[in-house]
Amino acid sequence: MAGQRSRQSLVGTSCVGLLLGTAALMWSPMAEAQGTFSPALQVQQVQPRSIDRSLEGMRKGVLTRALNGTAWIDGRTYTLTADTLVENRNGRRLQVKDLRWENIQFRVEYWLDGSQISQIVIYFPE
Repeated sequence: MAGQRSRQSLVGTSCVGLLLGTAALMWSPMAEAQGTFSPALQVQQVQPRSIDRSLEGMRKGVLTRALNGTAWIDGRTYTLTADTLVENRNGRRLQVKDLRWENIQFRVEYWLDGSQISQIVIYFPE
């Protein structure tokens, strides 16, 4: 019985020593100066992309249909990938998967990357 208590004591003392040693290392001035440890969780926010109107090659047209990642503009067919940036005239972000229209006529501005649209602004009627 005495042997069991001293083993428990030894394990408890070892755990406390390990925790104290780790805490001392994490909050030491040297570790903080290196920026490797921080007691506070750091979260880096990613700003959502928005239409870059400074890109060259902007085209204008009329969107007449959009379905399953394909857009029909001025009688031509273009691919919209999952990362195609789509916004309305006010800058509100739209998801490619939500673009499901037929027999419409929305004015658009768009930029191509090969045969794919990299970004598009849709002007919905007011």
